[in-house]
Amino acid sequence: MLICGYRRIGTFTASRFRKRTVQCNRRQFCSLLFAAPAVFAQKPPEILIDRGFARVSRLAGGVFATIADPGKGPQCLSNGGVIVGSERILLIEGHFQPAGAALEIEAARRVSKAPILAALNTHYHLDHTFGNQAYAARRIAIIAHERAPILMRERYAALKPVDKAKRMAPLRNKIAATTNPLEKKRLQGDLQAEQWTDSAIDAVTLAYPAELVTSAQAHRKIDLGGISVVVESHAGHTPTDLIVRIPEHDIVFTGDLLFYHAYPVAFDSDPVAWRKVLEMFLAYPDRIRFIPGHGPVCGKETVRVHLDIMDDLQAHAQKMQLAGIPLEEAKQRYIVPPRFRDFDYSWWEWTIGSAVEKYYR
Repeated sequence: MLICGYRRIGTFTASRFRKRTVQCNRRQFCSLLFAAPAVFAQKPPEILIDRGFARVSRLAGGVFATIADPGKGPQCLSNGGVIVGSERILLIEGHFQPAGAALEIEAARRVSKAPILAALNTHYHLDHTFGNQAYAARRIAIIAHERAPILMRERYAALKPVDKAKRMAPLRNKIAATTNPLEKKRLQGDLQAEQWTDSAIDAVTLAYPAELVTSAQAHRKIDLGGISVVVESHAGHTPTDLIVRIPEHDIVFTGDLLFYHAYPVAFDSDPVAWRKVLEMFLAYPDRIRFIPGHGPVCGKETVRVHLDIMDDLQAHAQKMQLAGIPLEEAKQRYIVPPRFRDFDYSWWEWTIGSAVEKYYR
């Protein structure tokens, strides 16, 4: 169960993942949305650290964004950040490997000697949590939604002892029985996604969040000393989504509630709730800057595009359902509009197929 993607990943040896080699290509890597590091601000940002696989830059005051470039390594895969106050520091995201989380710690230590209050996972998906071990090893508290550790156990830990070949057999049989070349290609991409996930699960040492945001704490303000952050719970992409707002700088870390230049990963989603979150983003001031889960820092135009994609998927689902088209056929009948042709939708079932199914329901 995953989340993200990039143009070209190639072959990598997963560091500290038992040196397991994983194959992914340009159109087939999870979240499907990464782009080369970029920043929404007009002037070039102050770069604190550039590791290739991720770049840490100052956006404003004590706010730093970590923008991942998975084409140069799998350590991060998701964006993250460091928010530095005079008294405490908050880190954003656990990333895909411990080296990604370690980068956030290094960035914090370069700019401040203040204690690290905690690291926050915006949701439970593996590209945002599998690096948590780096925090656990340093006894840094991990904040997440109250359902995050539950779903990590159900979707990841529970799969460790499972016979992976047996688990993949139904999908392999479906591929063998499919005669349509386009559908076969899509199913092969889905198989690759599941194999990638299984490989990551087999290799990871999970570190679970222990400081949990409950439903009663949907709006939590944290004073770091001279700068405050607001942690909010807004389900949509998953049941566990958190955002981090820095109101005084009009900056929001959205996690995967906002997708940049990609079809959103929808298998865990509630599209009705998700739309409400995106509409909330549109109500923010025009000067707002979003750090999405993947891709460059962006503004409200990215929110509008994300909504347009969701609207197009909903319209297709409604048309198919009214015509009495079976769900599986409706998934395959979707045609990507010309304006979205260069967007990433590598793993069909995780993105388009799941979205159509959610709207059918």
